[in-house]
Amino acid sequence: MAVHPQDSIRFRLTFWYTLTLGVILAVSGLFSYYYFSFSLHQQMDVELRQIARQIDRHHQEIFKSDGSVDCQPLQALIHSHNWDAFIMLRNENLRPSCASDNLLGDELPFGAVARQQVRWLNQHLESLEKSAGRSQRLLSHPVIDRGELVGVAQIAICSGPSEETINQLRLIYLLVGPFAVIWLGVGCWFLADRMISPIIEITDAAHAINADNLGMRLPASGRQDELGRMVVSLNRMLERLEDQFRRVRQFSGDASHELRTPLTILRGETEVAMRWAKTPEEFQDILVSNIEEIDRMEKIIENLLTLSKSEVGELPLEIREFSLSDLIQGLYIQSKILCEPKEITASLDYQAEKEIVIRGDELRLRQMFLNLISNAIKYSNEKGSLTIRLGLDGDMARIEISDTGIGMEEHHLNRIFDRFYRVDKARNRMDGGTGLGLSIVKWIADAHGGSVTVRSAPGKGSTFIVLLPVAGPERPFPS
Repeated sequence: MAVHPQDSIRFRLTFWYTLTLGVILAVSGLFSYYYFSFSLHQQMDVELRQIARQIDRHHQEIFKSDGSVDCQPLQALIHSHNWDAFIMLRNENLRPSCASDNLLGDELPFGAVARQQVRWLNQHLESLEKSAGRSQRLLSHPVIDRGELVGVAQIAICSGPSEETINQLRLIYLLVGPFAVIWLGVGCWFLADRMISPIIEITDAAHAINADNLGMRLPASGRQDELGRMVVSLNRMLERLEDQFRRVRQFSGDASHELRTPLTILRGETEVAMRWAKTPEEFQDILVSNIEEIDRMEKIIENLLTLSKSEVGELPLEIREFSLSDLIQGLYIQSKILCEPKEITASLDYQAEKEIVIRGDELRLRQMFLNLISNAIKYSNEKGSLTIRLGLDGDMARIEISDTGIGMEEHHLNRIFDRFYRVDKARNRMDGGTGLGLSIVKWIADAHGGSVTVRSAPGKGSTFIVLLPVAGPERPFPS
């Protein structure tokens, strides 16, 4: 399915990155613009007040006691300090008395507000807009002697250079800012493309994977970044899915094959009965055979249901404390009875110094051990031997069930716990086996937090070793 450009990660990354950068530049530009503007005006105001303080220090030389104003000391101050300011002195009646040479006969403005503030003995600062776009910063400073107003010093500084600097700064922000945002947006677009292209490649590869080609894997970059770790995790997930699909296919095929055999027998015997059976005895023999096949299918379905429930956690274990020693002792007594038809010698080798008490599901463990004992008897030769051993291996209970039967070749040992796997398929089916007993054994051992392994050699028999934690499983339900 095609992705709309506005919905793509590349577009959204570029959009939000550019928008964020634009906001940051705008906020920082406005802040720096107003900060520099304020600083320049502050600097001019400080310079105006410094000139006013100098005039204050010499006010007795300039403003005479008779109310007159002497301009010579003012000119001397201007030349000695090299002031580049416009200065005008007014007498106590607020009339112009002296002015700096750079005023060229002009007067500095002295409005009503400034007059009022001066009469109240307060300074008055104001900004003036003059012709030709020139602006000034004007300070009207009252000159006070013994608490009385003796005159006014007006000082003005042209703020044109400062304003020009601020205007240039504003122009730079207005021109360079959008240009920088545009170029950074373009760079982000190509950077996002490089970042997203591996994801697009992985997405395309994932689209190509289905149930028929689960052996395919996503392309790995080999990098140890987040994307590389994600690809590794997805490939491991695909491996697990491939294994599960393989198991499902194998299970479906094996289950179909196992159920097809008794159904075929049932159909064949029923057809024979309909065509050839004449006497009640013949019908009875066929019905008995049919019941045997039905029992076989019922056993297969029951075992499959047990394994299926165990896999989804619907077959909980009833964990409680019980004597494993008593359980094994009871199973040993039962095994002696089961061994009688084949004259097999059964023995119990108890290797613990005291009674072994564990936590577990006694019914399921009994089922597991009975399966192993039944298999040992089934595949043992007549007048053979069966040995059951019980002991402790650290914090694990160790149970071994050994026989002197036909044994197995090494390549069978890794698969005998798989469902429907048989070492001798013809003989196992003839003996009534379903191929699920050892799968159930493994599930019960795993569900108790233990394990089951096997040692075997052709013609020398087999030994199944079960390890169970004495403290019981960590979780009360099988995984």
